[in-house]
Amino acid sequence: MKKYFIDLFKYHGWANKKLIDGIKEGEINVECIMKILSHLLLSENTWLQRLKSEKYDNKFWTELTFEDCRELSEENKLNINTYLNSLSETDFNTVVKYTNSKGIEYSNTIGEILTHLSHHSSYHRGQIAKEMRRLGKEPVYTDYIVYLRK
Repeated sequence: MKKYFIDLFKYHGWANKKLIDGIKEGEINVECIMKILSHLLLSENTWLQRLKSEKYDNKFWTELTFEDCRELSEENKLNINTYLNSLSETDFNTVVKYTNSKGIEYSNTIGEILTHLSHHSSYHRGQIAKEMRRLGKEPVYTDYIVYLRK
């Protein structure tokens, strides 16, 4: 399971970088895209803090600058990779308690949270691709199969 998640989050880091590069190259500085991108990256950071039982603020919808997004994406990639490498095979079944943005306490395994994090980010990358197309720009293709073909 550890190798699976390490590989999955290598893809994840690639997809975020490719998306950010595509936004930069397309000279797209549209509020709705930046809001979604900021949310995607802030959520990654918050979920990692939850996994590590660190303090977090649940501020998922703060709009960051493009440079802040680029920096946070790289920081998230490094921190997620470091976190995953620190885990043993059995750690993925460890239950983590956390509080959502409405103050409700939940608990899930590390493996479940990592799976959610991956799907959540893919969902929002898809939203950004749709917005890019709506603006007449070529969307960035961040499908997993495209990553595997590189």
